[in-house]
Amino acid sequence: MNTKKKLISILLVAALLITTIVVACVPASAATGTLASYYKTNPDGKVGKQATITIDGDASDWSEDMMIAQGAAWDCPNHWKGSHENSLADCYALFAAWDNTNLYIGMQFVNTTDTWQNAGDQSLMDNGKMGSVPIVLGLSVDPNSKGMTGKLATPENGKSGIWGVESTFQTHVDHLFFMSAKVGDGGTPAMFTADSNGTTDYTTHCTSFTQAGITYKMADTNICSHIWGLNYSDSTDDVYSDSADWVDYKTFAGQKGKHDTKYDSFYEMKIPLSAIGTTAAKLTSNGIGAIFFGTRNESMLDCVPFDAASMLDNTMQEYHAGDNTSKEKEDDDLITVPLACIGKGGITPVTNPTDPTNPTNPTEPVGTTLTVNSKSNMFQTSSESDLEVGDTVTVSYNLTSNKKISSADWSLAYDSTKLKLNTAGADLCPVDGDTVNDSGTPVYGNFTDYNNPADFTAGGAFVEAEFEVLAPGSTDVTLTVNEMNYINGTSVVSIVDNGVVQGSSGATVTAASQTSGGAAIDGLLVNGKSNLFDAATTTFDKNVKKVSVAYQFKSSKDVINSSWKLTYDSKKLSLDSVTMPKASSASFNTNTSGLVEGAFTDANLVSYSSMSDFVVATFNVLGTGRTTVNLNVEDLWLGAVVSGDMKTAALVEGGVVKNDVASQSGFSGYTYSTKTLVTEGSDTVRGDVDKNGKFQIGDITALQRYFAEYRGLSSIDATAADANKDGKLTIKDVTQLQRMLAGLA
Repeated sequence: MNTKKKLISILLVAALLITTIVVACVPASAATGTLASYYKTNPDGKVGKQATITIDGDASDWSEDMMIAQGAAWDCPNHWKGSHENSLADCYALFAAWDNTNLYIGMQFVNTTDTWQNAGDQSLMDNGKMGSVPIVLGLSVDPNSKGMTGKLATPENGKSGIWGVESTFQTHVDHLFFMSAKVGDGGTPAMFTADSNGTTDYTTHCTSFTQAGITYKMADTNICSHIWGLNYSDSTDDVYSDSADWVDYKTFAGQKGKHDTKYDSFYEMKIPLSAIGTTAAKLTSNGIGAIFFGTRNESMLDCVPFDAASMLDNTMQEYHAGDNTSKEKEDDDLITVPLACIGKGGITPVTNPTDPTNPTNPTEPVGTTLTVNSKSNMFQTSSESDLEVGDTVTVSYNLTSNKKISSADWSLAYDSTKLKLNTAGADLCPVDGDTVNDSGTPVYGNFTDYNNPADFTAGGAFVEAEFEVLAPGSTDVTLTVNEMNYINGTSVVSIVDNGVVQGSSGATVTAASQTSGGAAIDGLLVNGKSNLFDAATTTFDKNVKKVSVAYQFKSSKDVINSSWKLTYDSKKLSLDSVTMPKASSASFNTNTSGLVEGAFTDANLVSYSSMSDFVVATFNVLGTGRTTVNLNVEDLWLGAVVSGDMKTAALVEGGVVKNDVASQSGFSGYTYSTKTLVTEGSDTVRGDVDKNGKFQIGDITALQRYFAEYRGLSSIDATAADANKDGKLTIKDVTQLQRMLAGLA
């Protein structure tokens, strides 16, 4: 096996390149992904059925055997932020039928908030209906045709999305149907197709429903025998868990009783096959891909098949108007979910029309190696070939900017059948340490920090991801930067806005090219990083059970206080212990997986006159590959008593390391040094003084007796008893054990 590592370096350019994954429709097994089992695409192989439907606002022609995809109820952003709003775009199920002349589409929306609200209240205003907001149907009729980006060739009123609805399609669609949720109101319903660039317009590539012979109606009903949805949920992660609070709203009784399906809306459509350039024979032999969306005028809010990564990525962020509702109402959603299939039991997805594995080119050899094409709307395309199964390939999007980046929003899409993502969490963002959702593909990341913007002035990887090669052929890794901003005085200036690079943003951006190689890791490589401490890397054997990262500090002046955040990949490491050995007043927050927050203040000052452990974190090893433990020191203040007065100076303030300490009064000649040690961790249970294999109240008693009676070291485990890790046993260790037992350390 070839174990070489490939690094693909991407150059920054100011051009918009939209990449489309060409997929007509996929089998159910490929569509369900890691979502809870209630989400289904082509359940039991259903692809719709041959039937003629009368479009009259009466859903009696439809049946559940026509269902081609199922979502879930009450999984839209309103559940977690903005539940008071009355326009509830909650998509539940997609249906399809056809005859020799027409394609028929059924779109089931739900509004189950009547189980906890009274009629007319909040989300049940206007009879619980969506009103004059767009709903959208997307079709992929010919997977080898030009895919639509979802954008207008010429933006109108500052909006690049069709009807002002911002979205970017990476999944292939070649027809988009926009209509009002209030039939007969809210604009002229129309079908849009792509120009040569994948964009569209309101003239040449726009056909009204009337011109195309398309009709649609709405019925106040729900044709599903079950309405599976979330009841109580405090996290969007619940859509990935079968153990979340799922209920059947057909039988569930909430605070206000059972759900009345009069609040639900079923839309039926008739689309002449001739209007979309196909026939019944082609439909049943090739299939048509389908997806539908609910919106709130400015952005998609929900869809079936469900694209959780795009519909929920900005749920907890604030809408620009500041009305305690979700940013999902206005973000630019990157659509990557495979479509549901109509008329055929599953077509092998085509990821690139020129791919040698493309079944439309059966004469081309498949080969034994993989080519990876790295693409972006902001970074230049680059490729690496001859990658063998088992190799690793790293895609690095490198950014140099004269402006510090105050906020950014991005997504990284890849084909999980050909590539396995080895990098996780904040490791994907070496410089800015984004909040990352890496639970599926695409991966989503964002950050906002106006006080401590990400510094790319010296260059660095904006996003960097390592993959393991799983299969030969050709594939794309696509980074879409939706937003990138910097602060100019009191103004926020966009470098990228709604996926469009702003050519006159005032920022100067360049790129650095890097290439490195190395063998795949049969174990765990731990990289200890920090904004203050030196970096260190150690590779451990795959049998190692614990690793420890010690950030060490030496300072010619004492420390009065500090606060910091330690991040780690919870898929590869679990926290065993964390200490600040010399800071007896230190407190820690370990409630969030992958994050430790620490702080201390000591008016008596803490001395680091010799190189000493500042923060020590020990982890249980969960996986292999590469991982990073990063200590971001937010504040570190020094103290010095001069003529009886306390002088203070910041070595680190707001995450920024200062270089002017020695110039401040009382700190003349100041020096400091740092070191980071990444070592194998001890199996000793911290605090297990009496050596019974666990830490409990008896261990505190054992250490107290040791000091009172001095029984000798043989009676206790001195390593476990050194709770504050200062290398000696004192009464301070008893205090630290008490803090540990109380959950304060």
